[in-house]
Amino acid sequence: MNKKIVGAVSGLLVAVSTTISAADFSFSRVIPSWFSYSYAELEYVDMDEGFSGLSAGVSFDIKPNWNIMGQYLFSNTSKYNIDLDYRVISVGGGYHYQLKNFEKSDLMFHASLMQGKTAWAVQRNFKNNEEDSGIRLGVRLRFEPQPDFEVNADISYNSLFDNDLTFSPGVVYKINPQLAVKGNFEFGDLDMLSIGVRYYFR
Repeated sequence: MNKKIVGAVSGLLVAVSTTISAADFSFSRVIPSWFSYSYAELEYVDMDEGFSGLSAGVSFDIKPNWNIMGQYLFSNTSKYNIDLDYRVISVGGGYHYQLKNFEKSDLMFHASLMQGKTAWAVQRNFKNNEEDSGIRLGVRLRFEPQPDFEVNADISYNSLFDNDLTFSPGVVYKINPQLAVKGNFEFGDLDMLSIGVRYYFR
């Protein structure tokens, strides 16, 4: 694991475990989630090794406390007359649960199937590509310290290409009930900064 995220991940794991133990956390009854999980978003991404591109995602609530989601990420870079592409498609779902003893907070467990592709070309003639399938499993904590302002953090295991454990803190600010701006930084083997907009369906 990337050494620079060990401390942050350990701290968040302690915080999550403490939150769970202190909260009234029971799957036997439904507690409505504090946050909406029906939205579409578009982000600019900037990654290690000079990669940059776009990410588009969508999420839908399908029943109380359950949602489905999908994401497409495309990024590329050019070095020494070589063009490099990196693409990932993911489809999955999540279970989100409001923490009774911690107002304005949700805990979300999520899982996704992923398909990734890397390719390189010399003068636009592709010479090689690599594809891989994997899974992503994680837990996300969301909290609203102020009206219309959210802070969140996610810990995920990703098996695509190289096994990786990532830590992703982020913020979301609602401009109005349907439109928000967001930012996120993912610490892992391939660090990634993303900045974009989110549109809530309801």
